[in-house]
Amino acid sequence: MPIVGPQAFEAHGPTAVAAGQRVDLVAAALELQSMVGEFEKPRFFAYKQKLCAHSRNNKIGCSACIDVCSASAISSEPDRQGIKVNPHLCVGCGACSSVCPSGALSFAYPRVNEQGVRIKTMLSTFTRAGGKAAALLLHSQHAGTRLIDDLGRAAQLDKAVHGVPARVLPMALWHTASTGIELWLTALAYGASQVWILMTGEEAPQYVAALQAQIDVAQSILTDLGYQGEHLRILRARDARDLAALDAQLQAAPAQTVGHAASFAVQADKRVNIELALEHLVAQATTRPDSIALPDRGSPLGALRIDQQRCTLCLSCVNACPAAALQDNSQTPQLRFIERNCVQCGLCVTTCPEKALALSPRFNLSPQRTQAVVINEMQPYVCIRCSKPFGTLKAIESMLGKLAGHAMFQGPAADRLKMCADCRVIDIYSSETEVRIDDIR
Repeated sequence: MPIVGPQAFEAHGPTAVAAGQRVDLVAAALELQSMVGEFEKPRFFAYKQKLCAHSRNNKIGCSACIDVCSASAISSEPDRQGIKVNPHLCVGCGACSSVCPSGALSFAYPRVNEQGVRIKTMLSTFTRAGGKAAALLLHSQHAGTRLIDDLGRAAQLDKAVHGVPARVLPMALWHTASTGIELWLTALAYGASQVWILMTGEEAPQYVAALQAQIDVAQSILTDLGYQGEHLRILRARDARDLAALDAQLQAAPAQTVGHAASFAVQADKRVNIELALEHLVAQATTRPDSIALPDRGSPLGALRIDQQRCTLCLSCVNACPAAALQDNSQTPQLRFIERNCVQCGLCVTTCPEKALALSPRFNLSPQRTQAVVINEMQPYVCIRCSKPFGTLKAIESMLGKLAGHAMFQGPAADRLKMCADCRVIDIYSSETEVRIDDIR
């Protein structure tokens, strides 16, 4: 990739031109062209196309990563059943991995399991040293670190400023948008009282909105499980003028935490991390409702609502589901659903020709969440020639009704619609009324 050396800007830069110096633009352009070299740019993301819930069969489902990317590095490729990420445009914010519900996009610099080890080490060390109600403060390694340092210096000069409390554990990140709900819940399961995210105004507006949506989902779960207090919050501070407000927010009272810290290790799979954290939080909860309703936006958990009167059990939704949440039954016409697998991408909803499906964001605490539950089943339709079941009664009747007035499906052709694939071929070649190529010759 062509790169420009600093000496070229010093000799021919805008400042030099503005100062009235004579510049040979042609010579400068040729010099810039010759400055070609190589550089290493970290690849901040890892992409697994088979997990991507963006598109199937030219139908669009989840587009969270495309919507949140401020560098326009992610584009839709429905023909390839997924997305395309331009590594040269990617700035490494990690927001795409935070909002991805399936884990198809993950932050690779550093990896999520490395961040998990870091969080676990910080919290366990703090607890062994006698600390209680730790609050994890996530901040950017540049602007965020500078603000925290400014707050510390202000506390030394002004008695009215408290500074960073002892229970607050700052953790510098490459970018504050690089962590999401799976790491926040994991930190709380490890014993953190709160997780705070410091935004310094350098973040794109869609980053703040996306993180707040995930905070709303996580806080809804924690509140309904009986954990008292506000566990997740975005703190805002741009410069020294906001230090007083930041100081006040850091003095917030601790929220209720788990009875004993979890011991599981953070995995590379996002969905696994969410399940491990939720399992521990549920086990330590003071209340346990059957189901927790979640916000419509940003939820990676949920169920499906099905209109059984509309559904013909065509099973197109099964083919579209990227997470194997929807399954058929090879023995009988059934549609089964595993709620734990559902990523709420909406591909089944957009694919369904009968518009019989709708998303239902929630966290179901019953054991059925992990099991294949039948959400619709129908009487099979049997072939009128061999009596073998080959479809559903409702689907075949619907097809017959739609083709009843069609000129090509009258008489024997209409009867073939009621036959299985094998008998249909046999009937065509054994019928004396059919015109064959040999007869034309």
